[in-house]
Amino acid sequence: MASAHHHTERIALAGEVARYLGAASILVVGAIHAQQYYDAYFSAVPTIGTLFLLSFIGAAVVGAMLLAPARLLGRRVGDLILVLAALGAIGIALGTLVSLLVSEYTPLFGFMESGYRLAIKLTLLFDGLTTAFLGLFLLAVTPRLINRSGGNRQPTP
Repeated sequence: MASAHHHTERIALAGEVARYLGAASILVVGAIHAQQYYDAYFSAVPTIGTLFLLSFIGAAVVGAMLLAPARLLGRRVGDLILVLAALGAIGIALGTLVSLLVSEYTPLFGFMESGYRLAIKLTLLFDGLTTAFLGLFLLAVTPRLINRSGGNRQPTP
C-alpha cells in the first residue's frame, strides 16, 4: 500500500509542477499579445487588435487563477476552479496557435502574417508549452476530482 500512496503523491506533485509551469506559459502568451498590441501597433488592426487585447486579458485572468491558492476554498472547489482555469488557458493557447497558423496561409479577418518573426516563434512555443503542461495537470487532478464526486463509490453492504 505504501507504494500506491507514494505513486499517488508523485502524480500529485507532478501535477502541481505542471500547473505552475502552465500558468507561467499562458502568462507569457498574454505578455506577448500585450506587447504586440501596444508596441507593434496591432491595436490599429481591426478585429485582430481586439483579439490580441482579449487574449492578453484572458491569459492574465486564467494565469492568475492558476497561481492563486484556490484550494483554500476547499479541496474539491479549489480543484474545480483550477480545472476550469486550465481548460480556459488551453483554449486560449490552442486558439492563438490555430489562428497564427491559419493567418500564415490565408487572411484571417482581413489580416495575414508573413514569416515567423520572434514574437510568432515565442507564441507558438508557449502555446505548445501551455497546452502540454496544463494537459498534464488535468491528467493528474481530474481523476481525484471525479473520485471525490462519487464517480467510483462502491455500494455499502
